[in-house]
Amino acid sequence: MHRLTAIAVCVLLTLSATGQHRKSTVVLNDGSRISGTIVGDSADYLDVKITSPQVIRIGREQVSSVEAVTYPVKRNMKTSGYYARINTSILSGKNENGNQGSISIHLSNGFQFGNGLAVGVGSGMEELDVVLVPLYADLRFTPLNTGLSPYAWIKTGYGFALSEHYGSYVDDASADNEPEGGFLFNAGAGISLFTWKRTAVNIGLGYRYQKITLNQPSYWWGGSSIRQTVTQYYRLEFHLGFVFM
Repeated sequence: MHRLTAIAVCVLLTLSATGQHRKSTVVLNDGSRISGTIVGDSADYLDVKITSPQVIRIGREQVSSVEAVTYPVKRNMKTSGYYARINTSILSGKNENGNQGSISIHLSNGFQFGNGLAVGVGSGMEELDVVLVPLYADLRFTPLNTGLSPYAWIKTGYGFALSEHYGSYVDDASADNEPEGGFLFNAGAGISLFTWKRTAVNIGLGYRYQKITLNQPSYWWGGSSIRQTVTQYYRLEFHLGFVFM
């Protein structure tokens, strides 16, 4: 967990540094305008990259002003419109075998309003003793109208079980064992960093609850019965993801 956190912080710092080289428009004294990325700035000249890898040098005496290029649409997390979000998460907790960690991948999409509230649906794949495909409603809130902002989320829905293996409870798993999914709930908070015009990096920490039911049929001469075992999972979730708007 500490190693993953360090990697995530390094990724954020790298992307943040990349985001510092934003496009600008250099206005010359004769009124002409040159748009590009300023890669060198001194008292005597500006180096402007207009096409990769071409860089032109402009004398300071020729420059009237420098204007940052702004994007009136999709600038930050409080811009309204369609969004798509992909997250990779580590779920950490304990089961009968001790400490256990598993990885989940989720994809969600929906609509975000101008006040920072976003509503959507999502799904993915993960493993909690059985392979699950969750389907959930996703509610998020981003309070600040800035490129770097905290956010909070709530997810609730149902996790559908795909695999038949249920190793935590059955030592000799029978082919007749039928694991079912169950109710899921997820809530947490994190930080969003916009590094490009329509893309943000998310890092978050949350709490995850998942219910799973195992149906174990028993047969005897002249009849049968089904025993149900219900397991409730409580997991700490750390995720790293991207938002596209």
